[in-house]
Amino acid sequence: MTDEWAAFCDALAIEGLVPEAFERYRPAIAAGFELFLDALPAERTFEILGYQAALDADAGPGDRLIELARCCPVLHKLGQVIARDTRLPADLRTHLQRLETMAPSGDTDWVPGVIADELGGALPVGIALDPRPLAEASVAMVTGFVWTPPDGDPPRRGVFKVLKPGIEARLDEELEILSSIGARLDEKCEHYGLPAIAYADSFAQVRELLERETRLDQEQRHLVLARQAYAGMQRVVVPEVFPFSTPRLTAMERIDGLKVTEVDGMPAAARRSVAETMVIALLAQPIWSPDDRTPFHADPHAGNLMVTGDGRLALLDWSLVGQLSKADRIGLSQILLGAITSDASRIVDAIHGLAANGTGDAAAIERSVAAAMQRLAISLWPGLTWLTQLMDDIASTTRIRFSGDLLAFRKVLHTVNGVVADVSADCQADVVLVQSFLTRLGIEWPMRMASGPTTRAFATHFSNADLAHIGLSAPLLAWRAWLDGIASWTGGRGEPPSGGHG
Repeated sequence: MTDEWAAFCDALAIEGLVPEAFERYRPAIAAGFELFLDALPAERTFEILGYQAALDADAGPGDRLIELARCCPVLHKLGQVIARDTRLPADLRTHLQRLETMAPSGDTDWVPGVIADELGGALPVGIALDPRPLAEASVAMVTGFVWTPPDGDPPRRGVFKVLKPGIEARLDEELEILSSIGARLDEKCEHYGLPAIAYADSFAQVRELLERETRLDQEQRHLVLARQAYAGMQRVVVPEVFPFSTPRLTAMERIDGLKVTEVDGMPAAARRSVAETMVIALLAQPIWSPDDRTPFHADPHAGNLMVTGDGRLALLDWSLVGQLSKADRIGLSQILLGAITSDASRIVDAIHGLAANGTGDAAAIERSVAAAMQRLAISLWPGLTWLTQLMDDIASTTRIRFSGDLLAFRKVLHTVNGVVADVSADCQADVVLVQSFLTRLGIEWPMRMASGPTTRAFATHFSNADLAHIGLSAPLLAWRAWLDGIASWTGGRGEPPSGGHG
């Protein structure tokens, strides 16, 4: 490693940024970080170190990390994804949240020229650009404009999302480095005390997702489909794509409002309503669907979520979109069914069914499930936190490899949970999901009367036999609920809590 990078890593103190919960992974994370920086070409190294030198001499690790992420699209995206992860220290999350919505930095004079080139060499008649870009994203710049349609319709406000010059090459460069780090971790996992979980394959799945960031033509198709999917939800809005978009330039409707985590001035009831809408739109909508494949927003960090003046939730930036198969959603439902009915073997079978590689360490999976069932004995009902912790345990301690889309959805669960907590402390995502499930169950009930016992061709993914199994387990569930109530009342000590009345 070069002396310059070694000094920079010492100033950044990367191991100190890793929370205690992940202490065993600190050496591997620090080594991977150093490998990433050292593999960058010389011109990128000089550029990054130049920006670092321009910072105040007393700039702390958080400021230096943000400036580094601004220069590296992979690190920028990683920072956005984990910025609301409640497992990270609060001060680190605060720094990372600056990456969610960033003011443009450096020279932006190139923006009008690139937009004009994409539109045929000059701005079309009827389009007037704003004097300055609005925001900077990991791979693109966003600038506003006013469009006066030629057919006499009133002017419309929009935004251009334009790729930064050379960003595809930078992203490819960094993704290649990411692949090499995965291979290195596979070789050195025993040295770093890491579980053997095929890091190269996992990083390849991450690479596949991140490569979509620069495919603006795909994002435009995603926007069109998302507008159709959410057309029936009055409290959700998705930007309309304008007809003069190109593969490297998206022209779309401008939606004004506040970043979803900057709504402190709203009444508590309104914030709770926004948070509940997030859960329904980003989780319930793709989970409780009867379709063979359902798309989901794979990058729902707070910078991509906005609250409009009339209280609607705007879902922005559809470059990263995953798809859950019917089999994926059945598998997740079977895990929940096994948890509700205390059927560990059903959970184990469902996990094997979700595995992309079809194999895994059976003993390690059973241990993870047993630990999850132990946690469930305390919380009684399986919820988002319980499910994501189980998937995290499976992914980090066994050789099970989930599909890229399922890995992305697991991250979405973490992200949405964190953003919801920052928007409204009164919103319980698990309760909203259960209510959504029961609503859909009621809608499909008449169809169940004419369906066979084993079909799962429903939005809820439970067959009639599954529901009967829950019904037969009702006495057990009632017993667990009673024990949970006693434990809550006594504080787990067999006596009323201090100040209680017997």
